[in-house]
Amino acid sequence: MSEDPNTSGQKAAAKPRPRSKIEPERQHFRALVLSNPNYFGNLEASKLPPVKILKSITSFEQLVCAGLNPPADRLEAIIHVKQDAGYGGDICSTGTREYVRFYVDLHDNGVWHDVGLTSVRVHDIPGDKPLCYAVRLDFEPIRKLCTTQNIVKVRAILSWNAVPPANTPGFIPVYGNRVDVEVQIRPRFFFTVGDFLKELTLADVKIPDPLGPVVELLDPELQLKPLPLQTLGLEQKRKLYAEQKVPVHRFAFAESHKLLASADLDPGIFSGGGKSPLVNLGLSANELQGLLGFFQQATDGNTDFEELRCVGLRPGLDLLEGVLTVKKSSGYSGGLCTQGSTEYVAFWIDFGTGGGFTYMGTATVRVHDLSAIPAQGIQYAVFLKTDLSKHIVPCTAGPRVVRLRAILSWEAPPPPGNPNHVPIWGNREECLIQLRPGVVTGHIPVIETVGNMGIDDIDPATGLATGSGVGAAFTANESPFGGVIKITGRIGDPPDNFNGPAARFKYRIEVSRASVNDWKPLTNTIQVKISEFLNGVPQDCDPGPLLDFVCDVSLTPTDDGDGLGDGWYDYLDDYKGPWTRNLVQDQLASWSTDATMEGLWKIRITAKDMGTSPPTVFAGFQEVRVRIDNTAPTAALAITGATLNGNPIPAVNCGKFPVGTILTGTYEVHDPGTSSPNQHFGSLSLDVIPDGPANGAQVVPSARSFPVVPTTGEAGNWTLDTGATAMEPCGYVIRLVGCDRTIWQSGSVGLCAAEDVGFCLEEAPKP
Repeated sequence: MSEDPNTSGQKAAAKPRPRSKIEPERQHFRALVLSNPNYFGNLEASKLPPVKILKSITSFEQLVCAGLNPPADRLEAIIHVKQDAGYGGDICSTGTREYVRFYVDLHDNGVWHDVGLTSVRVHDIPGDKPLCYAVRLDFEPIRKLCTTQNIVKVRAILSWNAVPPANTPGFIPVYGNRVDVEVQIRPRFFFTVGDFLKELTLADVKIPDPLGPVVELLDPELQLKPLPLQTLGLEQKRKLYAEQKVPVHRFAFAESHKLLASADLDPGIFSGGGKSPLVNLGLSANELQGLLGFFQQATDGNTDFEELRCVGLRPGLDLLEGVLTVKKSSGYSGGLCTQGSTEYVAFWIDFGTGGGFTYMGTATVRVHDLSAIPAQGIQYAVFLKTDLSKHIVPCTAGPRVVRLRAILSWEAPPPPGNPNHVPIWGNREECLIQLRPGVVTGHIPVIETVGNMGIDDIDPATGLATGSGVGAAFTANESPFGGVIKITGRIGDPPDNFNGPAARFKYRIEVSRASVNDWKPLTNTIQVKISEFLNGVPQDCDPGPLLDFVCDVSLTPTDDGDGLGDGWYDYLDDYKGPWTRNLVQDQLASWSTDATMEGLWKIRITAKDMGTSPPTVFAGFQEVRVRIDNTAPTAALAITGATLNGNPIPAVNCGKFPVGTILTGTYEVHDPGTSSPNQHFGSLSLDVIPDGPANGAQVVPSARSFPVVPTTGEAGNWTLDTGATAMEPCGYVIRLVGCDRTIWQSGSVGLCAAEDVGFCLEEAPKP
């Protein structure tokens, strides 16, 4: 059962009584489900008998809200962890993971599409609860023109210590829950010739000659220059909202608040014949009275139109997140083809040092009038990338739990110096968050992920990864790496370099075979995604499309002539000053590997401060080891036998056989690699294509997934009974696919090889 995002956060906020003993079901969860996957009765289609029914238990953790940040195409969710224990160990242990799988109804047609998995690590932490953890997942939506509303459903499934199965939107977790929300996909503002012709067709308009033939010959993907997005004036908003019951203190707020909140009063009002800038806004006497009355009576934030529901921290990324609900369809200063209005969320943290709350920054999201919204509202997410490296402590000092405060304010950014600010439109949310453990290292650079795997999930001896992908939807099991390997990381406490006074830091990623110290810098050009802000307000890319606040930038490394060699990329992150910029995904490099590079490699990072002469070098303390395997498995497949009604008939590849023939053959798949450590065979499958006329016929064996054992593959025999399901006369292919466990192109598991053998079925001869 899905939960109401308007109430789930409130239900989760109560402090449960501390538990002195963890139930056996929680303590031995992994062992119990390995012995019987349906031990707790949460697999409705399973034939295995349940032992103890436990479903959607939320006394330990609960998914309280989910939303979308439209500019970044980023899904976010907040998890409340409610107990002191039951999470696999203290802060110095590996703990356990809270997994969240996201589904999106991409076409708004009731069909759920699995868009990926994300997770966050949790531990046994004593003290007040809940602790608020954030997760996020970027995905590729289907965008529509701003003339069309694009509200879609999102489902998030939380499951503790067990990955929710892929492509199973109805999955019921044992520990965890499910939340369904609706979000607005960011619109497109660039029309193409094809869009133009489609709009004319829908409107039943014919382009007159001689323009018609000319337009139809144009490339349908050719972009037409858009008109600038309009910012509605006060009179336009008055007319727009005349029939929609949007009060004056809402639609005139942006203009009037600037005057009422001004620090200085213009002395010219005393010599203006009784007129003032507020009167000059053009409001009627009744409207002006209502406006002033609202401002005078406002003692707490008004949440009639929007409300901040929950906030949290993704500890490993120092990423602050929040989800807010837009409750009404109008009152947001214009539709999707206008500038709309801005929801500001300012974040503060009280680090418990006696200095009170420290301002961390302001995140924003633009909102618009929509033709209609669901009863639960539209869920928007915001995020703020921060640098908490100065505030972390080693795990041996215990967990560091601090208080996070966030203030939502519509159309008026909260003042950075006032953590007690009361917004006119908006509200305040607070929660306890756990900072990542570590050692304060100043500007020392660190590598965080390789191939979308956290470095803690990569065995330093074997170079194989086990766990869920950080930035992509896959699960690795003692997996090597292949193809293009993305590398992410950060440099601690970067300077104020984006429109600020400081020089940019630079960094270099080097690789070497593990057996030697033959370090070579990566020197290829990479594409990274950035966002730029002025006082928390996102800025258009330069150059870039209107309101596309996440922008692509090319980075090419250089040799700066300082004697430190080649391969130095600009580090773009900057959290200081009014102008800030951040890497949306912390990508630092892309390492292209090939079949000549099989084996164990090591990676390191170095940074330098270009503001000193000579540059100050900050050497990274890591050497991350990874195993490269770009050798695809081999596959072989043949038809070797055929019988009809118990009698053998001639059998050849690509032969013709009567319906009812039992076909037999051989298959062979291998992943030899170049040496024993590079043998990482994973799975095989045998299928009949096309499956429609096959009427459900299956090759035996149909599929196998292999545990992690020292095997190079498998050879065997297969059988297909074409009469068991009355396969229709047609041309068919039997397809063999063999895959290894390689994390391929940083986005999926399995470097695969396929082999096909064809045959035709004909009508069976009549007796």
